[in-house]
Amino acid sequence: MNNINAILEKLTLEEKVGQLLCFNIIPEMSDEEFDDLLRRTKAGGVYVVVPHTPERLKQYREVMQEASGIPGIVSADIEWGPDSIEGEKITVFAMGTGACDDAELVEKMHRASAEVNRKAGIHLSFSPVVDINRNPDNPITNIRAVSDSADQVIKMASAQVRGFQKDGLIMTTCKHFPGDGIDDRNQHFCTTINSLSAKEWMDTFGKAYKAMFKEGAAAVMIGHISLPALQDPEEYDEGIGYRPATLSYSLQTKLLREKLGFKGCIISDALSMIGCGCAMPAEKIAVEFIKAGGDFLIYPLPDDHERIIEAVKNGEISMERLNDAVRHVLELKEKARLFEDEEKVLADMDGKNELYTLAERVAEKSITVVRNQQGVLPVKLEKGARILLVNIMPEKKMLDFGVLEEELKKRGFEVDSLTNPRHYIIKDTMDTYDCILVNCNIHCRTYPGGGLRVNWTHIWPFWRGYLLQHPKMVFTAFGDPYKLHDFPYVRTYVNAYGHSESIQRGFVKVLLGETEATGKNPVSHQGYFEREV
Repeated sequence: MNNINAILEKLTLEEKVGQLLCFNIIPEMSDEEFDDLLRRTKAGGVYVVVPHTPERLKQYREVMQEASGIPGIVSADIEWGPDSIEGEKITVFAMGTGACDDAELVEKMHRASAEVNRKAGIHLSFSPVVDINRNPDNPITNIRAVSDSADQVIKMASAQVRGFQKDGLIMTTCKHFPGDGIDDRNQHFCTTINSLSAKEWMDTFGKAYKAMFKEGAAAVMIGHISLPALQDPEEYDEGIGYRPATLSYSLQTKLLREKLGFKGCIISDALSMIGCGCAMPAEKIAVEFIKAGGDFLIYPLPDDHERIIEAVKNGEISMERLNDAVRHVLELKEKARLFEDEEKVLADMDGKNELYTLAERVAEKSITVVRNQQGVLPVKLEKGARILLVNIMPEKKMLDFGVLEEELKKRGFEVDSLTNPRHYIIKDTMDTYDCILVNCNIHCRTYPGGGLRVNWTHIWPFWRGYLLQHPKMVFTAFGDPYKLHDFPYVRTYVNAYGHSESIQRGFVKVLLGETEATGKNPVSHQGYFEREV
């Protein structure tokens, strides 16, 4: 702490404000563009959303270090694996860890992920997701959430924190405070609402956050979500309702800091979202976030550097509040060991990285057989049997089922694949196949927007019910676990909680009986199945 205070005392006003800014940098930006932005604002961090090379990440760090003399922190969404690094892949989504229900294995997987990410030059993950997915229609949380149970969220999110933060490799950011998973809307599109009563909230979300703080989670991300039960009346606007937490003193300072006792870094969700921007002009948001109690701004405007400086000079933001925010950012960097020799940090790795092996073990243990009414599973097929993959996915396909197809071919099967086929194609061909696998790749990452329900394109393969007549038809939700709501008539139904290569390989093993189906329902689906963990 003495070292942090000494650093803070030496910083100029411009350098202090710069430490609060974390810009999204894309690989397409020229060296001149990102160099100018980071130097001009003396930025404290960058956020990488799409894949970057380690060499590029090193450039960002060097520019930030030169601009202010303070190491820059590189952040990414590592909640589903190290895919912000060029050449790396998605591993397992959070709900898959909930279904796996093996905290020791999940912790090991996240430790391995921490090594891969830190070696490439990432220090901060915007995870774990500690949202509680109590609304099946929520389009944001879905399989990004562990469960609809606070206890299961605590169990698996705690394992993530331990795995990531061991040896200070990757700092964690619990999100999205005060809690998503209650509303059925998307805070990218509007301010969403956590409508729980004060007691309900404390018994669920509050309980989960306190558990994360006990575990040592370094940061909290504030969502564009209101919590009317715990907000002051003056934060209500008749036009838009209660302020989002990103702009709420009641939620950031009174609830998170004072009542829950959080002492780490408060990070905004992307300030470009309309869930935040609907509350006030974009030019005022950065200042209001800091006044509410926030520390680190994600997706700020370049001119926010000057706006915050001016707010400090005119007394709108006190010097005490500014120093408090900067101190939290510097402490976050200290926890991430950014003031140490990076070679020493990397030397603490055990040198035996097994990320993808561990991810496949988690995936295998997560596959959940929800319905097997006709005794189809495990599928018994002779070598040379013909299998048809009927892939149901958004029009803008983000990932196919090539790994699934490859794994089946390795085992000696003949495999054909159709994407969103019309029913008459099914009718004319299905009798020539020994097994039909219907693979539904719809979830919060492949189908972003206002909802996750199916449309005409996705229902066409089932038109006239031809598919239902096949004796060995298996429907698997490679994502949204509530697809029985849209396809309530399927008799053999599996939840796989994601579409990664690890998950596809794990599914094949369960499908063919090479490994036992041990996944447990991490959520309840009223009228269809009950949570088992």
